[in-house]
Amino acid sequence: MRKGKKIFILLIVLTFLIEGSVSLFFLQRSREIDQDTVAVNDVLKTIEENFGEPEKYPADLSYSVIDNDGKLLFATEDGISTSVNEAVRNNDTILDLTVDGSAAGKVLFHNATRERIGKWQQAIAVTVLCSSIIQAVLVISYMLYLRKTIVKPFDELSDFANRVAGGDLDIPLEMDKGNTFGSFTEAFDLMRTELKKSRAAEKAAYDAKKDMVAQLSHDIKTPVASIKSASEFGYELAKDEKVKERFNLINFKADELTVLVDNLFVESVKDASEIKVSPRENDSTTVREAILHADFQSRAGDFTIPECTVFTDKLRLQQAFDNVFINSYKYADTEIKVEAKIEGEYLKVAVRDFGPGVTDEEVAVLKEKYKRGANSEGKDGAGIGLYLTSYFLKEMDGDILITNEDPGLQVLFLIRTK
Repeated sequence: MRKGKKIFILLIVLTFLIEGSVSLFFLQRSREIDQDTVAVNDVLKTIEENFGEPEKYPADLSYSVIDNDGKLLFATEDGISTSVNEAVRNNDTILDLTVDGSAAGKVLFHNATRERIGKWQQAIAVTVLCSSIIQAVLVISYMLYLRKTIVKPFDELSDFANRVAGGDLDIPLEMDKGNTFGSFTEAFDLMRTELKKSRAAEKAAYDAKKDMVAQLSHDIKTPVASIKSASEFGYELAKDEKVKERFNLINFKADELTVLVDNLFVESVKDASEIKVSPRENDSTTVREAILHADFQSRAGDFTIPECTVFTDKLRLQQAFDNVFINSYKYADTEIKVEAKIEGEYLKVAVRDFGPGVTDEEVAVLKEKYKRGANSEGKDGAGIGLYLTSYFLKEMDGDILITNEDPGLQVLFLIRTK
């Protein structure tokens, strides 16, 4: 950059020097006296000696001869002054012509200084014009050079900074170490790389924290439900009023804890896409175990799971069955029927209760976030259980199908086999 700047300044100075030198030269030439006084006097003397004999007049200079009446007697060439008035206008040299001591007329010596000045002025104008064009070309070239090496890279840096500020950390900044901003560009891109690493680490930590909170809050729900069920059973069996009060207090606190855990769980899974699901090959006995753990009130009775290999995440599958069984306990409060069979690439597990079910319109939206049936009024819940169940199964290449039965509601698990 500094080298290019020095070259540009040097070229501008050179054009100014050339322009000034040529202009001074032509101005100096234009001021030179065009006529030689000795030669003029020699011509005048020769004319006086040979007056009346034009053939003997010298032709070394441009002049004309007129008599006392202003009549033209002789002219060396056309286009020169032929009268005193013309000679005065053209700044010619006017000398008296004396023959034998008497005035015989005048000799008008042509002054070519004006014509020469015009030529010098024209030459100066051409020189100035050419040097101005050269200077303009140099200035434009330098401006284009500055745009390419400074303005354009700076604009690219500005656009890059705006993209980074907007969160776009994937597109690298093209580096050109040949321009002024080369090293600066590299530093900017290193900043982008470090920001991307930092953001990825921050997101991983945030996801891990949310996943842990979701897992813990969900894992707490099942034992709390068991405690509540046991306290209700103990309350019915107790005969002493003080014991009943204790069981009732346990039941009340279990309800409070359930609400708190539900709130924590909902906040931790607002964006379900952040919950990590890691399916792998498992034996189908894991499906049976998940159902048995979810059915802590033992309402499902006996059921059989066909032997096969399933593609599941054990933790997420357990959470999925927990959601379905807790919903059945809460909204249907009936016995539960579990049936399983293998069809095609799926192990199909049907979980059905015998409660009032929901309307056909509600069935269509139960898998959406925060959607609940009309029978949920007055009962705790956030409308996220079946939404998460569907999400977990889809992440394991499966799904759930919800249908109204007569009577009851059925949730069909489609678990992919290997």
